[in-house]
Amino acid sequence: MSAIIKFADHHPSQSLGQSLGQSLGQSLGQALVPESLEEQFDSINSPETPLDQKLACALACITHLQTRVGDMRGKLAKAEREVALRETLLRNATLRERELRAQMTGKFL
Repeated sequence: MSAIIKFADHHPSQSLGQSLGQSLGQSLGQALVPESLEEQFDSINSPETPLDQKLACALACITHLQTRVGDMRGKLAKAEREVALRETLLRNATLRERELRAQMTGKFL
């Protein structure tokens, strides 16, 4: 649906701003609902898609991808912290093992 107000869609009880806001909201809402990003990309690249819908779809894609990148960065930071913790635990366990081996060999000598 186009963000341009059609006279048939305008109701006298609504202001022009409300009608435009609803039309744009519906257009953006439709852009946020597609099943996959690939369909959004296809919609953006399609010559039949109106420009305002392409822009709304592109904005939805960008927002979705930015969200995913942020989530992935958070997960990566968490994984890096876990790896650092496990490396520290491994070093501590290795040192403790060496200490125990040294104690054991001292007792047998």
